[in-house]
Amino acid sequence: ISAPPPGDLTNYVAVLGGGSLTLTTPAIKLLSVYMGSPDAYNSILFNFPDNTSELLNGAQLAGGAFGGDQSIGRRMTYTFGDKTVTSVVFASSQNSFEFDNIATVSAVPEPATWAMMIMGFGLAGSAVRNSRRKMAAAFA
Repeated sequence: ISAPPPGDLTNYVAVLGGGSLTLTTPAIKLLSVYMGSPDAYNSILFNFPDNTSELLNGAQLAGGAFGGDQSIGRRMTYTFGDKTVTSVVFASSQNSFEFDNIATVSAVPEPATWAMMIMGFGLAGSAVRNSRRKMAAAFA
């Protein structure tokens, strides 16, 4: 038994009673998720690379448990300071834990970001080289 988070007309995730869902991540520094009616029996477990973890449940998830009130939804953002998270486990001991619109900020740049940065350095270097050639030609 589940209901979409309030105002959510898209597909969403529902973790049914006794179930869990694991999100394996590439070393994230921030997790943002829109939760529908966070309840006392819902939990999120953050696993860190040093084999430690942090568990948030019930009222800790969203600053209060809402007892199944499906008209309440809340976007929560969790930041991890100097740590990174390698996996996130969403669990529910009863029906159910609904959420959607997960967003993350990775601690490791995406390959496309590296490529753009390298191209930028190359273009800057090329511009400096060309300006030196023009200056040398002007004084010749």
